[in-house]
Amino acid sequence: MNLEKYALEYKAGNQAVFGTIYKETYSLIRCCIYRYVQVKYVVEDLIQDTYMKITNSIKNYNSNNFSSWVYTIAKNIALDYVRKKQEDKIEDPTRLPDKETHPYLNYALSHLDESLREIFLMKVLCGHTTKKIAQALNLQPHEVNRAYSRAKEILKASLKEDSYETK
Repeated sequence: MNLEKYALEYKAGNQAVFGTIYKETYSLIRCCIYRYVQVKYVVEDLIQDTYMKITNSIKNYNSNNFSSWVYTIAKNIALDYVRKKQEDKIEDPTRLPDKETHPYLNYALSHLDESLREIFLMKVLCGHTTKKIAQALNLQPHEVNRAYSRAKEILKASLKEDSYETK
């Protein structure tokens, strides 16, 4: 049974499928939220908020792409949190939280537009498959592959630039 069928069963009131939905969507939700919030305990709280919102909104689910619907809920919850907690502006959500991340990589990531950066980070940072990314972003798998390849090309070119200086 695929995720869409579980979603429809959950919408119909079958609470028993929630565990399967949770297992199938947890890494997608975690990755999405982690893009915007890099504090582990906050990420966990926002994941819980996402599942609460899914549970409370499932009766309104009318799509045929449950992964995309879930991803949108998680993204909106994360962005709401960031908006509430940031005094001046939203911090760059693509900053990799790993303290050992080389500054060149952050510099190179800044050369990617939002959609390429999102696909690249979902694939590399979160380890999602092309199929899962395509479902979450409502794209075709070949579009994800093309965007991922393009992102790698841009990153390679950015890392080869002589003009990069650390400040």
